[in-house]
Amino acid sequence: MEQTSTLTQTYTSRYYPWLIAGSGLLILVTINGLTTSSLSVFDEVLQKEFGLSRSLLKSRETVTYAISATFILFSGILIDRIGVKRLLVAGLTFMTLALAGYGYAQSLAFLYFIHVLLGLAYVCAGSVAVVILVSAWFQEKRGLALGITLAGTSLGSAIFPPILTQLIQTQGWRQAFHWLAFVPFVLLIYTAFLVQSTPEKAGLEPYGRKFPEKTLVKQGKTYAEALRMPLFWLISLCGFLTFLGIVGIVSNLFLHLRNMGYGSPEAAWTLSFYFALALIGKFIVSFLSDYVSVYPLFTTCLVGLMLGALGLASFSRDLIIPSVAVAALSWGGVFTMYNVLIVRSFGLKAAGKINGTISLFENFGSLTGPWVMGWLSEQYGSYQYPLFLTAGIIGFAAVVSIFFFRLTLHPKH
Repeated sequence: MEQTSTLTQTYTSRYYPWLIAGSGLLILVTINGLTTSSLSVFDEVLQKEFGLSRSLLKSRETVTYAISATFILFSGILIDRIGVKRLLVAGLTFMTLALAGYGYAQSLAFLYFIHVLLGLAYVCAGSVAVVILVSAWFQEKRGLALGITLAGTSLGSAIFPPILTQLIQTQGWRQAFHWLAFVPFVLLIYTAFLVQSTPEKAGLEPYGRKFPEKTLVKQGKTYAEALRMPLFWLISLCGFLTFLGIVGIVSNLFLHLRNMGYGSPEAAWTLSFYFALALIGKFIVSFLSDYVSVYPLFTTCLVGLMLGALGLASFSRDLIIPSVAVAALSWGGVFTMYNVLIVRSFGLKAAGKINGTISLFENFGSLTGPWVMGWLSEQYGSYQYPLFLTAGIIGFAAVVSIFFFRLTLHPKH
């Protein structure tokens, strides 16, 4: 009987971590897919409905990222203290309430309130929480597991735009939001009953166990040690610059394509194409990260992202699809590499606070990017100048990233 129990536990420890990775993917499909980029397909109808300028319209996304930036560090502290599962349930609850309420919006103030809820959803159940969840379940194949999970940040944005465009055309934009609210609600029930924060809580072991589970969670730098490392601050700076650039591009890509003469369905499919390729980029780069140095891989992805931005800035229709493809594949790698870099550089000992602080910088970039690009496009009459500026910012981030590897060899405490 004891042997049977041991075999069952071994079997479960082998496969349940992959269920956790899949659960993280579903959560990010919903949270990332419906807090940021996918909602841009509503921009035209909302602009007409409420009579808003482009910069004022995009400011509602700034609210989302401002809330995220304000509370992301606090969420990391909560993860370290009360566990990640409770944060995930809270985030999915906020998402359900936000989407259910969006269809009843009658004013810009109400839209801002909805985006406060979306920001809280992103804080509680976004990539910070999910990366910590999945990392705790894997000692081996962690890069691959994170790649599978983080694919959700692109998969949601690839799936939802054409579906939402069709719903807007057939059901109206308000009814489209009412249907959307069922997605996080179902996932909320699933998470509450089937997801566990750590192998210890489930009475299991992490995948590829080499050390006791408690040792795995306690490995790495303390928060105070991380703050004294130059590497920590360079990663944070890169996070700010990169997210400022790419979120600015993605949140304005639909309108940029419409300005170039693309129809709404064509622009929506191009947006989906971007996120589908970003998903592929995440798989490719996460797989490679288990076998090659993550630092030059990260820099290479940043260079690709810069080239994609330059291609979009050219305003050549012949370069749009290739540029979108290069930017998407590169962004998929960059996004995955940030999370792999943080775990490999600092461990899991204070993962909530460390990851939360770096995400704070990323969120400052994210909340600035959409508004700045929208405002600059109004000032210059097109997106060309903002896109060239974005390419320069990402190029500078690539230069900064070159120093990561050197600092891991010679850390200064």
